[in-house]
Amino acid sequence: MALPRLTGALRSFSNVTKQDNYSEDVADLKLKRSRLHEQVLDFGPTWKNIVKFLNENLEKSKMQSINEDLKDILQAAKQIVGTDNGREAIESGAAFLFMTFHLTDSVGHMETKAIKQMFGPFPSSSATTACNATNRIISHFNQDDLTALVQMTEKESSDKVFFGKNLAFSFDMHDLDHFDELPINGEAQKTISLDYKKFLNEHFQEPSTPELKPVEKTNGSFLWCEVEKYLNATLKEMTEAPRIEDLCCTLYDMLASVKSGDELQDELFELLGPEGLDLIEKLLQNRITIVDRFLNSSNDHKIQALQDNCKKILGENTKPNYGCQVTIQSEQEKQLMKQYRREEKRIARREKKSGEDAEVSGDGLMGFDPKELRIHREQALLNARSVPILSRQRDMDIEKIRYPHVYDSQAEARKTSAFIAGAKMILPEGIQRENNKLYEEVRIPYSEPMPVGLEEKPVYIQDLDEIGQLAFKGMRRLNRIQSIVFETAYNTNENMLICAPTGAGKTNIAMLTVLHEIRQHFQQGVIKKNEFKIVYVAPMKALAAEMTNYFSKRLEPLGIIVKELTGDMQLSKNEILRTQMLVTTPEKWDVVTRKSVGDVALSQIVKLLILDEVHLLHEDRGPVLESIVARTLRQVESTQSMIRILGLSATLPNYLDVATFLHVNPYIGLFYFDGRFRPVPLGQTFLGIKSANKMQQLNNMDEVCYESVLKQVKAGHQVMVFVHARNATVRTAMSLIERAKNCGQIFCFLPTQGPEYGHAEKQVQKSRNKQVRELFPDGFSIHHAGMLRQDRNLVENLFSNGHIKVLVCTATLAWGVNLPAHAVIIKGTQIYAAKRGSFVDLGILDVMQIFGRAGRPQFDKFGEGVIITTHDKLSHYLTLLTQQNPIESQFLESLADNLNAEIALGTVTNVEEAVKWISYTYLYVRMRANPLVYGISHKAYQHCPYFQRNGSSLSVLQIMNGQREWNTYAKWCIIQL
Repeated sequence: MALPRLTGALRSFSNVTKQDNYSEDVADLKLKRSRLHEQVLDFGPTWKNIVKFLNENLEKSKMQSINEDLKDILQAAKQIVGTDNGREAIESGAAFLFMTFHLTDSVGHMETKAIKQMFGPFPSSSATTACNATNRIISHFNQDDLTALVQMTEKESSDKVFFGKNLAFSFDMHDLDHFDELPINGEAQKTISLDYKKFLNEHFQEPSTPELKPVEKTNGSFLWCEVEKYLNATLKEMTEAPRIEDLCCTLYDMLASVKSGDELQDELFELLGPEGLDLIEKLLQNRITIVDRFLNSSNDHKIQALQDNCKKILGENTKPNYGCQVTIQSEQEKQLMKQYRREEKRIARREKKSGEDAEVSGDGLMGFDPKELRIHREQALLNARSVPILSRQRDMDIEKIRYPHVYDSQAEARKTSAFIAGAKMILPEGIQRENNKLYEEVRIPYSEPMPVGLEEKPVYIQDLDEIGQLAFKGMRRLNRIQSIVFETAYNTNENMLICAPTGAGKTNIAMLTVLHEIRQHFQQGVIKKNEFKIVYVAPMKALAAEMTNYFSKRLEPLGIIVKELTGDMQLSKNEILRTQMLVTTPEKWDVVTRKSVGDVALSQIVKLLILDEVHLLHEDRGPVLESIVARTLRQVESTQSMIRILGLSATLPNYLDVATFLHVNPYIGLFYFDGRFRPVPLGQTFLGIKSANKMQQLNNMDEVCYESVLKQVKAGHQVMVFVHARNATVRTAMSLIERAKNCGQIFCFLPTQGPEYGHAEKQVQKSRNKQVRELFPDGFSIHHAGMLRQDRNLVENLFSNGHIKVLVCTATLAWGVNLPAHAVIIKGTQIYAAKRGSFVDLGILDVMQIFGRAGRPQFDKFGEGVIITTHDKLSHYLTLLTQQNPIESQFLESLADNLNAEIALGTVTNVEEAVKWISYTYLYVRMRANPLVYGISHKAYQHCPYFQRNGSSLSVLQIMNGQREWNTYAKWCIIQL
């Protein structure tokens, strides 16, 4: 077990590192967390404990009626808690109800207050049912049995020992003095003096002639033996293996430096590689022992030889071939070097006077020239200025590349060696953290807008040609992002990838490419409508309907017909022929292009393919997008026809990989805009609820949500609260109203009285929805897909006009309707997935779409997005929303299905064509960049020349067939070569 990562000061004055009482043998982090979670859940009376107590203390004849009563309590808890919170929460609520009513005969004021404080508003009939069932169960016991039940649960709670309770610290204090000697880890026999002169006298006296002894296998020769094992195990195949002496000298030089363990760990990994992880661990654990033994030992011939070798290397001022290129010396090392040179000169003068010049010069001082040494040293430092310390030679050319249309403030930070997978590497400077017993809060402030460059010029609609003016009728000019993209989108045929924040105007960029395609078929005042088709692939049906309405209105003056082609909207062949633009979903277009007969003419006449939300590649639906693009690119190559591809995406870190996948020229068609280009800057707040008890967690979420809502409403802003179930909208709204009334702050939410309010109130009273009528007077309302269309429209209009202060809704509102608010709050991130039959985390795509609704462009200087989740998911969403994780391919899981589809289509007939087809996928791009993620070992990547030259296509086929062995992979490479 590795030592705890504690500071050196804490090690020196405590016995924390002693492992006498440490008996934990399980090192699996997930297992530890699950055990801790079970301990927290068992804290206090649980439903399982109550049922177990009843089974042990009652006869079997009575248990039948008791089981019916237990079911009644569970059913009552289910009605109070809600069905969307899972079995664990319902059982926790049932245990709470049992312990609340086991000492009372009826539902009194105190019981009602306790239940309302825990669960919020609840049906009184359910509480009465639970109370009656509990009394029927209690009637079978006497007072002593009930006391035993309570004491049993309290005893189990008191027996829990949490981490940190058994750590014993030493409180012995030491007064530091310059000449004091300090104990190390409580051991008095090993001391270090702070007196520098004493250190020099002890370690740099003239050594006496050593007496050689047999090699010891502890301390002294430990470094030598471990390095020898490492070289024998890992470097057998190398033609020029380094000497043990050189590698030992380099390792000692690094261990004796003043660098911390973390810094030393990175440098040792750079030197020894992945094969040396065991050696690195041993060196760091025994660092002090190795250095002390090296300085003090003179009875080991290997150590003596190693010391001589190190002195020789220091004298020649050279390093082994595989060490760091730049050597940084501390002040102490410089002083030691000066003293060494003075001793050398003194010995040389003494021997010269005694007449032994020739013998000495022939032995040791022939090549020693301080001036020449100084010149070489200065030249080496000058050359090292331009060489990155921790980067390889092959990365230098890539780092110098600058793409003209990439506005990424974090690009330089990602290129440094520190950005490996650090969660805090590229968080903004003004980040604020708050940590209390209830939750942990991370606030990321909104970023300042990017200053306007000299070359940026806005594009006015009146300057466009006739087609552009008709399509953008009613607009005065394009926004900033659209003006930057205009020249490439409107006047070239280049493939494009646009990465911009949600709400930045990517839809109008798609319109520019559509107009360019129409202009190409505009001859003598007539648009040749039968010569082209445009396909817009939207991620959801709701968004497809919205895009259809948008493009229909814009293109109606040009006579272009836009139709929706989804699972809900089927089109006949004649309708498709009469349509110039199709708005569809990835799955539907994949089905259309898979058909080998009938719709081939449709896919061949497509001239422009627009892919919205390309970052879906990371989700479960990503393989469908990859299949569509691969099929399109193969069609372009085989038929030599021009099909332009436009990818629209939110900001993502590895945009260069996605551009390569879409065959985009990064110098012309790649446009990346970070958060500084958002029309309304976004401030983000992440809240992680710490409680592990499910019921307490839900209660805390309601409390934190209310505080966030109240803060925004007091500032005069409207708020949208997003939940993940239709019945949760009403429950959350009622809970917020109840808390506001209990705190006497309901007046903050009341709508402003005025002439328009009276008209709005009359409209609400006509609504058939009971909840809408009840919630409106308090300034609240709900919105979800289960409401009638007219009620949804009514709520949207009331919120737009400011009559509703707080709107509780589902994610449908974020996708289907463009209804912004100053602040949006996501309450909870667990959503029920019917396909999996369990709760899953809310997708990053939904979170970004919801946050895109924060901020009204005409009224707000910035918007605010708040996400309330559990504490264990806090870092997950923090990492995703700050775009630190690269988008990986999910194509491997459905590779066989897609390959079979291509074989059935006739585009793949042999292994060579299968390899060619795979090279068009995003999987091919990412596997070459990051092979370890996709099951390709580091050894296979290094030793197979075909893999390095031609990518990972063959390995994909090999994995698809289930042949992971190295020999099989080598055969594949030999066959192809």
